[in-house]
Amino acid sequence: MRRPRKPTPPTTEAIDQFCAFFDDLFGRFEERRALRQYLIGLLLPREHNKTLVELASIVPGANRQALHHFMHDAPWDAEALNRRRLERWQAHPYLGPHAGGVLIVDETGDPKRGQRIVLAAQQYLGKLGHVANGVVAVTSHWADGSRHVPLGVKPYRPASRLPKGRKDPDFHTKPALAWQLIEEARAAGIPFRLVVADSVYGEHLTLEARLYAAHIPYIMGLRPSHGTWQQVDDPANPPAFTPAEAAQRLPLDAWERTVRFDSHGKELVRYVVELELGPSYGPTKGTRLIAATLDPRLLKPESTWYLATSLPWPEVSAEQVYEIYRLRDWIEHFYKPVKHELGWADYQVRPERAIMRHWQLVMLAYTFSLLVGALPPGAPAHATTPGADPADPPARGSAGGKIGTKRPSRGMEPDAAPGAGVALPLGSAAAVLEAVVERRPTARAGRAPRPRRALPPA
Repeated sequence: MRRPRKPTPPTTEAIDQFCAFFDDLFGRFEERRALRQYLIGLLLPREHNKTLVELASIVPGANRQALHHFMHDAPWDAEALNRRRLERWQAHPYLGPHAGGVLIVDETGDPKRGQRIVLAAQQYLGKLGHVANGVVAVTSHWADGSRHVPLGVKPYRPASRLPKGRKDPDFHTKPALAWQLIEEARAAGIPFRLVVADSVYGEHLTLEARLYAAHIPYIMGLRPSHGTWQQVDDPANPPAFTPAEAAQRLPLDAWERTVRFDSHGKELVRYVVELELGPSYGPTKGTRLIAATLDPRLLKPESTWYLATSLPWPEVSAEQVYEIYRLRDWIEHFYKPVKHELGWADYQVRPERAIMRHWQLVMLAYTFSLLVGALPPGAPAHATTPGADPADPPARGSAGGKIGTKRPSRGMEPDAAPGAGVALPLGSAAAVLEAVVERRPTARAGRAPRPRRALPPA
C-alpha cells in the first residue's frame, strides 16, 4: 500500500494553492517545501541580492543548506516544471494565450565575475552595451499588446568555454537556440500568429529559411549596414546596397506620418515607408523591407528601424508591420521586474543546471504574480484592451492598441500597490503574501553588532 505524501508546512493560501499544481513533479517532502520557500523569497520585497544565503535569511523556516541542495543536487526536472507552468497559463479562463498574440525571441546578458561559472565568458552584454565577462541567455515570450508571459529560456554556451570551440556538439548559436524555443512553443500548443525578433536573428539566413519552410510569418530587424548582392549595370549610378542607403534616397513625401502613444499616454510620432532593395526585398517580392524613423531627414541609427517581414502586401500595411514589431517592447515588462525585483541575475551558483533551475523558478514566480493576482472579466483591471477582442488581429492603425489619433486610456499605470511592495506585476494583488511579509526579518540575518566598549573615565 502506497503511503500518502507528507503535507508541507502551510505558508500562505495563495502560495500553497499555486504550488499544489507542481507538487507531483517533486518526489520528496524537502523539495516541495524548498519550492515554496524559494518562490516566497523571490517574491518578497527586494532589499539585497536574492542569493541562496539571502533567501534563507528572509524566508521564515528556510535553511541555506536545504535550498542549496534543492538547486544543485535534488532530482527534479526544470523543463518539466516549465511545461507545467505553461499548462497552468494556457488553462487560465481569460489570461490564457490566443491566436492574436506574437512570439518574441530575444537574448539578455548579465555581468558576472570570475571564470568558475560554466556559462561565463567575455562576450557582448546588452545590459552594458559592450563586451564583458558575463552570462547570456536566449528567451522566448508571448505578448498581445495587453499582457506578456515568458515561455522559455536557453543558456548560451560560449565557444571559448567548450573543448572544441564552435565545432563542439554542445555549441549552438543564438538563432539556433531561438529556433529550439520556437519549436518548443509549437509543441506545447501555444498559439501565435508570427515571430518577432531583432537583427541578431533577422540576419540569420538559416533561421529565416526555417521559418519560411514552417510557414511561420515573421517580422525581424536588420542592421542599417546589412548588405545585399546585386548587379551594377551603371557604375556611375550604382544602386543602394544597404537599407540605410535605400532610405536615404527616398524623397521626404514618401514617408507616412503615424501617431502612437506610449504606456504613459505620451504622443509618439513616427514615419514609415516601404523600401525596395536589390532582388530580395520589396513589396512584390518574397520579403518586404520596412523603414521606420523618428526623423526622415536625419535617419539617425539609434532612432531608425529596418524591418524584414514575410507578411504580404497590401493585406498588412507598412504602418501595421512597424506597430506589430513594437510589441517586442513588451519584453521590457518582463526584464525590468525579474531583474530588479525577482533576482534573475542574483544567483551565486556555478553549474549550468543550477542556473537554469534558478531562471525557471524566476519565471514561475513571475507567472504566479500574473495569474494569482488576476481579476475576472468585467472587473476594473488591465488584462485586455478596452473594447477589443483579444482573439482578433489588430486592424490598420490599431495593431497592439497603440496607433491612433485618439488618446487611449492609461492602461499601463495602475495605482501603486500599498504595503511592503511585494514584487508583483500590473493588476496583481499585493495582499497574497501579506502574512509572509509580516513575518519576514526586517534586516539581513547575521551576527548582531558588537557593543562598543565604554571609554575609560577621564
